[in-house]
Amino acid sequence: MDEVIPRRRFLKGAGAAGMLALADVARAQDKPPSTLPAAARPAQSPADLVLKNGKVITVDAASTIAQAVAIAGDRIVAVGPDADMAAVSGPATRVVDLKGKAVVPGIIDGHAHMDREALRDIFPALGRVRSIRDIQDRIAELARGKPPGEWIVTMPIGDPPYYFDVPDILAEKRWPTRQELDVAAPRNPVFIRSIWGYWRGTFPLVSCANTQALQRAGITRDTVSPVDTLTIQKDANGDPTGVFIEREMAPIAELIWFKQAAAFTAADRLRALPQSARAYHAFGTTSVFEGHGASTELLRTYKQAQQEGVLTMRTSLAFSPNWQAAAGAPLGPFVEAWAGWLGEPGFGNDWLKMSGLYVHVGRTPADDVRAGAGPYTGWPGSIPITAFRAERSRSFCSIAPGTTSARL
Repeated sequence: MDEVIPRRRFLKGAGAAGMLALADVARAQDKPPSTLPAAARPAQSPADLVLKNGKVITVDAASTIAQAVAIAGDRIVAVGPDADMAAVSGPATRVVDLKGKAVVPGIIDGHAHMDREALRDIFPALGRVRSIRDIQDRIAELARGKPPGEWIVTMPIGDPPYYFDVPDILAEKRWPTRQELDVAAPRNPVFIRSIWGYWRGTFPLVSCANTQALQRAGITRDTVSPVDTLTIQKDANGDPTGVFIEREMAPIAELIWFKQAAAFTAADRLRALPQSARAYHAFGTTSVFEGHGASTELLRTYKQAQQEGVLTMRTSLAFSPNWQAAAGAPLGPFVEAWAGWLGEPGFGNDWLKMSGLYVHVGRTPADDVRAGAGPYTGWPGSIPITAFRAERSRSFCSIAPGTTSARL
């Protein structure tokens, strides 16, 4: 297809919900529809867009494949042979010849973590490093042009997406020390992030920092690890080497000492969200359901993106309260305080829905260290909502997914 259709306009005419609703509109392939059902005819205005000469895969009970589909506003108004589209077209209707290409139902990703896709570009990759010298060269490259004192934060050592076999893939078979990172960037704090345990699923999680980064974090020879699963590696003199080794699902060292340096700004999130959506659209995804729980800052990003007209992905989110901020507040008033906020405009329309709640309450201080700033509020277990009153020290996930409608 030579003609380019603006993405949002196309998505409004080819989203998953509406395509799945074609089952009651299209006829079976062995009985080509020559006359559209009354329900498929436009009530007032003609179609804005007609896609013809294609293979419209309806996924109805008869696996119908039609030639054309017509869209008016955010609804599919007709599906059938090319000839029938004249009845729903007007002088302003845009007609695109698909030249035999397929139109498929939009994919609904039920656990997308979509916002993270483009955020990965915020922190540069080290690349295919195979020695500590390779790491030094890459850090030195990143340091060029940065003013003294500006953080250099990178993705983990190893090969994405899982970063297996580290540090064995390095010639030295060990992690770089703070002194070796100092050589590469003597004027800047350097922090090499670890992978998240939720992603790879294997330990250890290892991060590395240079001397300036340790000083910024306040880490000295006297610093004691807050949990026994985090090791602050030290040399023969008892000084920290800059290497942190963890047997945790979330990188505690980053969350405690390097949280600010490794955090995303509101501007980062807002800029990256439409880019992330485009990456998912490229694989046919038109809707996402984020049932794992979304933080307040992420909800604000989605809301702002919608208000600015750059949210092209139909999104359903589950709210994850910041229970640490509640301190000792009574549960009832605290829930009422944030539950009313969910009723604000912009959280219940066709583009952005609040569809559930991810809750974790009653943690101990040690639990808070482990779960403090991660994408989840903690994951020690789950219980049904009916047992909530009796088991308030554990977590549960209560999800009420948005229903698929006939609207696009």
